[in-house]
Amino acid sequence: MCRNRILIWTLAALLLLLNVSGAYADHQWGDYHWEKNGTPVLTLNIGNNHTGDWPNLLSYVGSNWNAYGGSYLDFNVVAGGTGDIESYNANYGDTGWLGLASIWVTRGKNKHITRGESKVNEYYITLPGYDGFNEEVEFKHVLCQEIGHTFGLDHNREGSTGGTPDNTCMNDQTRPLGYPDPNSHDTELLNIMYAEDHADGGGGGGSQKCHPVFGCPQGLVHAFWAEHYEDDHEMYEASDAVVDVTVLASSFSHMAGPDNSAVPITRVVLKIEETFKGKTSRVISLQQTRGLGLEIEDDPGYVEGDSYTLFLRQIGKNNYRVVNPNGRIKN
Repeated sequence: MCRNRILIWTLAALLLLLNVSGAYADHQWGDYHWEKNGTPVLTLNIGNNHTGDWPNLLSYVGSNWNAYGGSYLDFNVVAGGTGDIESYNANYGDTGWLGLASIWVTRGKNKHITRGESKVNEYYITLPGYDGFNEEVEFKHVLCQEIGHTFGLDHNREGSTGGTPDNTCMNDQTRPLGYPDPNSHDTELLNIMYAEDHADGGGGGGSQKCHPVFGCPQGLVHAFWAEHYEDDHEMYEASDAVVDVTVLASSFSHMAGPDNSAVPITRVVLKIEETFKGKTSRVISLQQTRGLGLEIEDDPGYVEGDSYTLFLRQIGKNNYRVVNPNGRIKN
C-alpha cells in the first residue's frame, strides 16, 4: 500500500510538472532567446526611434519590463540606432495589424536571438470604426507585447495554469486591450529561459535558404492584429466581402512607412470563384504585409493556383485585405 501511494504521488508530481512545463512552453516563442555571453545578468538596450508621445510610452514600457524581467535580464532605453532591439512608430496604413515584432536568430541548435525590432502602426489611432485605439493604455499594451516578443516570449493564450489567458500585455485574445504591463508569470518564464547561459555553439550551420523574388529571410515576425472575433459569424458580419478565390499571381508592390522602419507590401491578384457576401469585381487585388524577406508567421505568402475562402476588408477600389488570419481558409 505504501509503495502504491508513493507511486501515485510520484506520477501526480510528474503530471503537474509536465502541465506547468507545457504552459511555459506555450508562452515561449519557439526556443528563441538571447545569449548571455557569460554574464550573470544580460543587459538589452532598446533603441528609441519614436516620435510624438511615443518616447514617453516606451519609457513606461521599458521600466515595467525592468520590474518584471526577472533575475537575469536588465533593459535600458537608448538612442535609436544603438539598441539591440530597435522600436518604431509610424503610419503604415490599413495593414490589418497594430504591431509587428521581428527577431533575427542564429541557425544553430540553440536559436540565439541576435537582433530585435518592434513596430506600432499609428493608422488605427483615430480611425472611425476602431474606437478605443486612441486610448493610451491600449497602445501601451501593444508596445509592451511587441517588446516582449523580442525577448523570446510568445502570446499568452492559455494562462499560467491553463484556461483563461493571464492579465498581461502578452495576452492578445480579446479587446479592450486593457493590460499595459507584464505579470509574474512572464517573470517566471523569463527566469527559466535565462537562468542558464546556453553559450554552447548556437551560431552557424548551413547556408541560408533564399526566395528567388523576396530574397533571404530577415527574421521571424509576429503580428498583433487590429481585429479579433468571437466566432465565424461575428467575423462574417464584420467583413465587407466573403468570397471563394483562386490565386492568379503574387508580387512585391511597395514599401510602407518611413525609410528607417518601412515594411514591404505584396500585391496578390485573385480571381473570384463565388461570392457569399458583398459585391466585387471578377478579379481583385489583396494587399499583404510581406516581401523582401519579411513574412508574418500566421500570414504566409499566397501560391499561384491555390484556392481560399477569404473574409475581406475593402481598403480601396478592387483592393482588399484579409480581416485577420482566421479570415483565410485554404480550400
